[in-house]
Amino acid sequence: MENRRTFLSLAAASMLPLALEAQAPAASTASGELARHALTGPLEGFDAVLFLLNIPSAAASGAAHRHPGPVLGYVLEGQMQFAINHEKAQVLPTGATFFEPSGAVHTTAGSARTDGPTRALVFMIVPKGSPLTAPA
Repeated sequence: MENRRTFLSLAAASMLPLALEAQAPAASTASGELARHALTGPLEGFDAVLFLLNIPSAAASGAAHRHPGPVLGYVLEGQMQFAINHEKAQVLPTGATFFEPSGAVHTTAGSARTDGPTRALVFMIVPKGSPLTAPA
């Protein structure tokens, strides 16, 4: 019985990237909030937010900014340029993850791809009702 549960858990986990791609609208070029849910218990007063980020070919984000809580992201398609706190920029390929701790300054963001958009799925924990970004 335990082996069956382990197998089913591993099988479900291996399907997660495919499920995420299937749920994200491939034809859409708009970024946007997909879901926002109020948290309870020790995280009462905070929202969990799921956001789809679409970055056009070779585009960079604007000015440095902060997010009001931690950020965890997954690159769905393309190659993403990423750096926090003025560190050297990294190029993250499809399937890579990135993390921004609370209070970090997001100094580099953009698409490293010239032949199509870069898409990422982003999960944030933010104070209830707050915007997702603020000036650095």
